[in-house]
Amino acid sequence: MNIEQIDEDIWVADGPSIPFLGLDIGSRMTIIRLGSELWVHSPVSITSEMATQIERLGEVRYVLSSNRYHHAFLSEWRSNYPEAEVYASPGLIPKRPDIAFDNELHASTRYVWSETIAHDVFGPSRLCDEVIFFHRPSRTLVLTDLIVNVKTDEYNWWQKLIATIDDLGYPNGTTPRLYRWSMKSKTTARNVYRTMLEWDPVRVIISHGEWFREDGRKEIESRLGWVL
Repeated sequence: MNIEQIDEDIWVADGPSIPFLGLDIGSRMTIIRLGSELWVHSPVSITSEMATQIERLGEVRYVLSSNRYHHAFLSEWRSNYPEAEVYASPGLIPKRPDIAFDNELHASTRYVWSETIAHDVFGPSRLCDEVIFFHRPSRTLVLTDLIVNVKTDEYNWWQKLIATIDDLGYPNGTTPRLYRWSMKSKTTARNVYRTMLEWDPVRVIISHGEWFREDGRKEIESRLGWVL
């Protein structure tokens, strides 16, 4: 499981497949280096090989859950990096009382990494509010489930049907319909969508499926325009 550098001080690593609506979809985490410290978004299962690669990059200091469905491997990272600060996404703390969180993510709060990494919260949703991030130096937008873009070549017929109905299939993957239907109000979400466009990302990393290495702003307009 290799860690791929995509720009100065930012890497991605693909993890194991996870189940979603009867589909196996890949997982992906993002690592950003802040000086000698590492900021880890939506961590995947850690292997000894990965731990060795991470050690070469810096010291794991911040580990973040971006929504309340991305928490499966937080305990692993807490155990492997006890000195790191673990951040909970909105609504996750009651769901995982077994994890000793150091902080919770909120749209209006500034954190020690906010100078380099901007953030906002996309919602409100009945399923989950997703914290989105923007790495300013590399102009990289980091999302989780807000866009899913999975290849369906190895799916059977009914899995392909589900991917089509829920708008998850590569190359036209967008926000899953269930997520869209869960929105309580699009007004706040529109404001966050406009913030993403103002950030003017070059690339967009997503947790599930093929991510976007160029034309980031165009991809956001194309795949998240439903919010308008």
